[in-house]
Amino acid sequence: MGLLIPIRSLSPDSSNYPAGIHKGHPAGLPAIDPDLLPDNIKWNTTIFGVLGSMVIWQAQAKPLLSIPIPIIQSSIIVTASEAKTASPGLVCPVPVIVPATALATVSDPERTVLHDDAPPTDTEVTTEANSDPVIDQSWLQNDDNQEAVTTTTWKAMTFTPATNHTIRGVRLALYGSSVGSITVSIRATSGGLPTGGDLCSGPLDGSQLNGTFDGKVYDISLGVGTALTAGTVYAIVVRTGSGTLNWRSSAAGYDRGNKCSSTNSGGSWTTDATRELLFQEFGDNSLDVPATPSPTAVGDGLYIGNSTPFDYVDVWVNQAGVGTYTITWKYYNGVSWLPLTLSSDGDRSNSWKRPGRHTVFFNRPVDWAITSILTYALYWVKAEVTAYTSQATQPILGRVWIGAY
Repeated sequence: MGLLIPIRSLSPDSSNYPAGIHKGHPAGLPAIDPDLLPDNIKWNTTIFGVLGSMVIWQAQAKPLLSIPIPIIQSSIIVTASEAKTASPGLVCPVPVIVPATALATVSDPERTVLHDDAPPTDTEVTTEANSDPVIDQSWLQNDDNQEAVTTTTWKAMTFTPATNHTIRGVRLALYGSSVGSITVSIRATSGGLPTGGDLCSGPLDGSQLNGTFDGKVYDISLGVGTALTAGTVYAIVVRTGSGTLNWRSSAAGYDRGNKCSSTNSGGSWTTDATRELLFQEFGDNSLDVPATPSPTAVGDGLYIGNSTPFDYVDVWVNQAGVGTYTITWKYYNGVSWLPLTLSSDGDRSNSWKRPGRHTVFFNRPVDWAITSILTYALYWVKAEVTAYTSQATQPILGRVWIGAY
């Protein structure tokens, strides 16, 4: 007499794990759990054989300065005749700096609205502002070393798009100290090596890099980009104006390209099929959000609102604005729009004129009031055009985030 063991199937609709013989699924666990995807798993983390590609952006929490309120106290003086007099005194407690206890995770604002002041119209652009760039090719994993980039030693990573698309930006794992201006470009290839001039390019300010690698990756805008053809090999080329830049690398594993090196400022190249340089390349949807109307004028701007107060705005400037104009960051105090007090770094985007990813920190106003924009009652900030002479190129953002401590 044999023992009959029933065949069981796992269901994505239940957490039950019944006893028996599991008949499995030819498509693997992702067929059972549709959320078991690289985009849902933290970068460089493997769960059930699926390697994560999700990058979580965090901002450092600021320490809090606690200033106690001075207290007026009376001291009692007793004389020889036992007469008593009161002498008031001012007691000033020492301010205490309380260490920050948490990190603030960057999140999407609830609403993003473009304002045109002549005539006054508001247009919601929330969907575009909250949408992630489309990633076609990616290798951000298994890094165990780095490759040095200098004024004469250039590095490149070749890649092969899976779809026809316009590349708008790249994400690279970089670090270095005393690094000057960095240029990142896309070039065609011949025989697997970079060739010809730049098809498109974008800058990165080397002064914002950390001196040692801490896992941080940097988004570099490529402006209007260039059209890529599926199945054609291209190269991401990186060079610097001064100093030594380090680009994180890994052993071979990406099967649609590899590392290339030049020791004569791009005059000639060699390939290394045993190593990869960490990268992601972004497609069409990363060029979405106008920061000002076109044409623009004083009073125009971008509203960013949330149901709770926040402490900074994080933006990716894909297409830098060109012209003579000034952006002022403002908030609503219940009566009027007033300038925000920015941190010592000021407006890192330089009125949307500096490409790349930038964070604008401000002191949270104590009189910040909720107001309605397009019927949305939220805490709003506004990046307002407060001075204008000309704007030859409209600034375009790829993404908008906010954060609170």
